[in-house]
Amino acid sequence: MGSNERLIQDILILRCQTGDAGALAQLIRQYEKPLRYFITRLIGDSQTAEDLFQETWLSVLRRLSTLKKAESFGAWLYHIARNKVYHHLRITKRLTEFKESLPVPEDAVEPTFTASDAAAIHTGLGRLEPQHKEVLMLRFLEQMPYQDMAEVIGCNIGTVRSRLHYAKQALRQLLEK
Repeated sequence: MGSNERLIQDILILRCQTGDAGALAQLIRQYEKPLRYFITRLIGDSQTAEDLFQETWLSVLRRLSTLKKAESFGAWLYHIARNKVYHHLRITKRLTEFKESLPVPEDAVEPTFTASDAAAIHTGLGRLEPQHKEVLMLRFLEQMPYQDMAEVIGCNIGTVRSRLHYAKQALRQLLEK
């Protein structure tokens, strides 16, 4: 996001915090497609994803006054959405225990993906563990910096890098099958 776009978003958030419903509608429109995609891919069910999307925005509306730094809104929003998804996965017993990955070796070769892999990648995302899906989507679809990803997931940057490495490997294995 460019500096002008960041400034406009910061102003929108400040307007929302003062109760401006029009600014909130603009913010929702800005994040609607990517946030819906993120939730739908993590949950795997479009109806449940729609419910969680609505719950996310209700939580945002309730807690927006507590947001201290407008520039962290994106990470904060995705963190709320992620918590909603994981809560649902836990209560429906669809969340498997995820062991933190080992550190990535310094000489590890990162798998690369081409534009022609796009359809297969979207299909493959649906078959990955939620912890792998989220890091891939945050990094490559949302183009989120590692620091913001760490805030969304609630871990340190090293864990984000490790999960991203292993998520790419898992996706590559799915694509090769």
